[in-house]
Amino acid sequence: MSDGDADDRIQYRKEGGLRWLIVNRPEKRNALSIEMRLRALEVIHEVERDADARVLIVAGAGETFISGGDISEFVEQRGDAEAAARINGLTELLLHELQNLEKPVIAMIHGFCFGGGLLLAASCDLRLCADNALFCYPAARLGIAYPMHLTRLILNLTGVAAAREMMYTARRYTAGEAAAMGLANRVVPKAELETYTRGYAQEIANNAPLSIKASKIALDECLKEPGQRDPERAARILAACDASEDLGIGARAFLGKKKPVFIGR
Repeated sequence: MSDGDADDRIQYRKEGGLRWLIVNRPEKRNALSIEMRLRALEVIHEVERDADARVLIVAGAGETFISGGDISEFVEQRGDAEAAARINGLTELLLHELQNLEKPVIAMIHGFCFGGGLLLAASCDLRLCADNALFCYPAARLGIAYPMHLTRLILNLTGVAAAREMMYTARRYTAGEAAAMGLANRVVPKAELETYTRGYAQEIANNAPLSIKASKIALDECLKEPGQRDPERAARILAACDASEDLGIGARAFLGKKKPVFIGR
């Protein structure tokens, strides 16, 4: 990359059971380049393999979350159908892998959450945002369109009426409006966002990992069209929970009025 190495632009941090994927390109409002997408995919796969990882937090450095894809790359590759298809394919793969990570993912949002950044946030399980966050689906102002399965990411959160308004008008929504629409789970003061997110994520990390995985899989399958659902996938993780050591740990802690310390198996 001409403006920095991908390992620096996509930073990966470990903090106990928490994992942080930080988009670090503040001078470009954290716009995602091709190399950054590739590095983000590597991080997601590493989190999936990491038995000690309980929660992934996606954040942006500087004054914004993610302003979208790197429009300059899109303009440069506009006449090259193969290159454009590669960019679009990488974006779709990144969102798909983030959605399918079998561990909870939290988007920590402040400043701009636009376009591809909004779709990335919608691919996370939960969205915590600062009171200065701004949300926008600007496709109509750029002359671009997203495929149906990516459009559904917004629809699943907001419902039809709000999704239509967001997509047709391409207007900006405040944090409060986003929460009312279902785009944000919580809104907190900007100065408290990181501390709040860390505590929120740790609360999840303290719970039984297999139980959370089972809930995530069940919810994901419920959101699919009936003919695309995989009930056996949900049944397998349910059986794993029933046979887990964590089930005994949780039961004994409950009976003994103690805090359980789950081991994830």
